[in-house]
Amino acid sequence: MIPNILSIVNEKGGSGKSTLAINLAMYQSIINKQDITIVDTDPQKSIATFQLIRNEENLPRAFKYIYKQGEDLKTYLNSKENKNLIIDTGGRDAKEMRIALINSDIVVIPTTPSQFDLSVLDIMIDRVKMAKEINEKLQVIIVINRVNPNPFLTKKIDDIKTYIKELECNYIKLANTIIYERERYKNSISNGQSVIEADTQDKAYQEIQNLSLEIFK
Repeated sequence: MIPNILSIVNEKGGSGKSTLAINLAMYQSIINKQDITIVDTDPQKSIATFQLIRNEENLPRAFKYIYKQGEDLKTYLNSKENKNLIIDTGGRDAKEMRIALINSDIVVIPTTPSQFDLSVLDIMIDRVKMAKEINEKLQVIIVINRVNPNPFLTKKIDDIKTYIKELECNYIKLANTIIYERERYKNSISNGQSVIEADTQDKAYQEIQNLSLEIFK
């Protein structure tokens, strides 16, 4: 079962938030038969574009989509409608991200394996700790995302995992699943599909499945 509210947050753009939001939502919808709503707070509206492509390709709707900002977002999250939500926040320190943090059951922070992203991750952890003072139920999962599959980078990934492990506490955990930079993710999104609609033996499918099992346990 999905928590009432799951948010995907990172102040830095390019961390892969929207792609994760879509694929996690599709997994819950297609595999677990959940009625999912993605709440988009990013003015770029990438998920709306995905929905448009999906409609043009005559593919069935897999999740409900709404766009909310500011006080409208806060009001919606405090309403009785806030069931089975995945919130996709923008890549900046915005009001919407802070509203999401203090209303979520689970927050997923995707971070790419670069020194700049790790610096931003430190800032995000500070944001999370402040939100935890208000939102006692908050649990946080950090996901190493968009990783170059080059096997010669294994040592670098191990170093990043070690660094993030040092940030762990009773409510902040590093996901065991690593999401790699695969063409399957890009091609699927551009066709209005998720990797869940691919072959179950596909590596991207397996990554999203494994991550979903970690998050939605």
